[in-house]
Amino acid sequence: MRILILDPDESLRSSICPALEEAGYEPEVRRDPEAALVEAQAGGFEALLLDLETGESGVLALLRRYRAGGGSGLVVVIGGPAMTALAAIALREGADAFVKKPALPDEILLALRQAEDRERLRQEVARLRATLGARGLEPLVVAEDPKMRGLLEQAARAAAADGAVLITGERGTGKALLAQAMHRFSRRGDAAFVAVDCDAVPDLFAPPNGANGGLPLPADPQSLWRSANRGTLLLEEIVALSPDSQRQLLSRLGRSNGNGGASAGRDTDVRLMATSRSPLEGAVDEGRFRPELLQRLRGITIVLPPLRERAEDVPALVTHFVQQVASRTGRPVSITASAMAGLSSYAWPGNVRELRQVVERAATLSPSGKLDRADFQVLMTDPGAPGAGGVYALRPQVDSVEREAIVRALAAARGTRREAAKLLQVSLRTLFYKLRRYGLG
Repeated sequence: MRILILDPDESLRSSICPALEEAGYEPEVRRDPEAALVEAQAGGFEALLLDLETGESGVLALLRRYRAGGGSGLVVVIGGPAMTALAAIALREGADAFVKKPALPDEILLALRQAEDRERLRQEVARLRATLGARGLEPLVVAEDPKMRGLLEQAARAAAADGAVLITGERGTGKALLAQAMHRFSRRGDAAFVAVDCDAVPDLFAPPNGANGGLPLPADPQSLWRSANRGTLLLEEIVALSPDSQRQLLSRLGRSNGNGGASAGRDTDVRLMATSRSPLEGAVDEGRFRPELLQRLRGITIVLPPLRERAEDVPALVTHFVQQVASRTGRPVSITASAMAGLSSYAWPGNVRELRQVVERAATLSPSGKLDRADFQVLMTDPGAPGAGGVYALRPQVDSVEREAIVRALAAARGTRREAAKLLQVSLRTLFYKLRRYGLG
């Protein structure tokens, strides 16, 4: 990194430059503020070190003009105790850090590295959000709740790494979307992203014996690894893998390249991600999941909170989904305060996915485009809902009971749809239909 040091009397040359050079930086001292500004704006320097005591008006003017001209390098200002107020102005004008004199070389280095880290994180988050928005993953970006914003920043940092990732959270919280966004943001973003639902193919990694039931997924595990070569393999609901598949997967991970990814031999390089609706530790305690496999997976663990725990996000998400429908249909769509309050107080067992389906359905079917409580069936099943003219109608009440029974069965089966179907005494196909109907799929 090249660093421009504005130092008219060159007092910093002997005290600061040797330490910067030893740390791998390339410092260059300039005495004239105007000449320094021209060079800085030309883009040849990644950082500026400005001494406030060498002419405060000139330094602030240089800083303002540098930022106004689009200068994006790091800026560190230094000055004595009397310069604290001026330093505060400099920070408001776009400086990244202030170091008090007498400034030791280590203090300058620390300030530079901290500023670099903050800038790197800012760029990672900005890039992740831009990636999400550009690729149709906008719901994850609509985050007013501090917990969710923090998770997005954590995901941005984790995406740049190359280790295995485990994402847990209830159905509909966006686990697969987050995994896809992290893949696109990683160094593997231009390669394949292969997602497999282990619920549907529990014997995915077992020796080929027809156990996959003819589903349109790779019967040969080798072809699965090859299809994800240099990219990412996402195993959704990994807890559903059969014991034999878990053993085979663990054996393959044992031949990994050591970075937490899953290298399937010499000819493949795959980053492994996995999702689970419930913490895998419980499945380990019950003997349903291998502890060694969990150990390999949880190098990076992200827990997505359910929507009911981040109610601040509901109004923003509703507004976002309404605007999307308005953009697609070419007609204005609005929502009343009463309807928004009802949606915000609803528990949303299907989380963001359910909210999106409910809002899009109401906005699409509304003849006027003005959405009120009566346009949302989930609010009309509440006997206490004001103005619920259909409160005694049989069908909404039956639907409500059926929906709640499915939610309870899924919870009892720890999210495994096959087991939930057995508890409900219906076929798996019928359960899939009901999940889609009630926005739980």
